[in-house]
Amino acid sequence: MIELSGVHKSFGTLEVLHDVTLSVPAGSVTVIIGPSGSGKSTLLRCVNHLEKVDRGRVRVDGELIGYRRAGNKLYELSERHILKQRARIGFVFQTFNLFPHMTALQNVREAGGGIELLEKVGLAEKAASYPRQLSGGQQQRVAIARALARDPKLILFDEPTSALDPELVGEVLDVMRDLARAGTTMVVVTHEIGFAREVADTIVFLDGGRVVEQGPPSAVLDRPQHERTRAFLSKVLV
Repeated sequence: MIELSGVHKSFGTLEVLHDVTLSVPAGSVTVIIGPSGSGKSTLLRCVNHLEKVDRGRVRVDGELIGYRRAGNKLYELSERHILKQRARIGFVFQTFNLFPHMTALQNVREAGGGIELLEKVGLAEKAASYPRQLSGGQQQRVAIARALARDPKLILFDEPTSALDPELVGEVLDVMRDLARAGTTMVVVTHEIGFAREVADTIVFLDGGRVVEQGPPSAVLDRPQHERTRAFLSKVLV
């Protein structure tokens, strides 16, 4: 579903991603973990061309994202074409990004969905509520419903629970578990290691913009091969 080949990304003189190569099969859940500033969110944003890669290629379902090839050269696509590509890639941000002047249902309808998507995330009874009337967990569930509205090929989650109070985290993770069981292709940046162990097919440990280690949860979390991975996990697995 996703193929990243030799992806590099810098902001000025700061190299954020270095030669990242990664494959995400259709129907799988890939969880990206790593310390703050390791490039996790930037990697997600490169998948749907919210950030332009400096070198390397990103393909989703075989289609080159953000560019077209003509001979030996690549040309950036028009904004209209890029938006069309993004419409097939759901993105759930850590800060919800709901329209405050719209109800929960109106937020979902703005993306082309309906009440059935609010039902899917357990919020049909909140259809007429505005974001300010919802808890953080409920707002994030509305955001997930909105991301599902265009029947995307995959959904990217950028630390979807990091802005939530601890007691609200579970309700969002439950929705994500349901999506995983339904075979939704997901790439999730998260610090929720328990969720990663339970749901992920593959865990990727990113540090300094590089893929240090990747594999099934039992390997990466229980038998990490790299000292940097072991050092990170020793601080988060408490």
